[in-house]
Amino acid sequence: MSRHAFILGGTGQVGRAVASEFLSANWRVTISHRGGRPAPEDLVERGAMVVTLDRDNPGQLSRVLGTGADALVDTTAYERNHGSQLISLQGSVGSFVVISSASVYRDDLGRSLDEASQHGFPELRDPIPETHATVDPGPTTYSTRKVALERHLLDDATTPVTILRPCAIHGPNSRHPRE
Repeated sequence: MSRHAFILGGTGQVGRAVASEFLSANWRVTISHRGGRPAPEDLVERGAMVVTLDRDNPGQLSRVLGTGADALVDTTAYERNHGSQLISLQGSVGSFVVISSASVYRDDLGRSLDEASQHGFPELRDPIPETHATVDPGPTTYSTRKVALERHLLDDATTPVTILRPCAIHGPNSRHPRE
């Protein structure tokens, strides 16, 4: 039997690309979305299943996930409670891959992308090592919420977790072209 990937945010730019790669590797793929975009016909034609759900509706993700998945890719996790939601599913998921953001990094002066318009852009090494300092976790900004999510998953999940921190993503299916 083929492996199963479940993608939260599967109709967005990152989710579509991830789904395509899994399908190319002969995985069964379930794409979930809130219903704001049409189902990606090209992926459905290749065998992807599409489900509509609102992760913030209590219990809905668990019900839709059903018997589980070998990999759950979350492109829409933004805060600590999303990490708690994933941890509650870990008995039925082989591993988590969570998309975070390079905005979590700060420079030696404490500047991050959150306040770049007020204090200037942070000066970060290139490439940025995984061990580079981040902003403190908390509920205040996009970046502090992402760090709270990351730390909760890395500290408390018993299922393998991979955190990816992309920067300015561009390409097909972007709602916000950057280039």
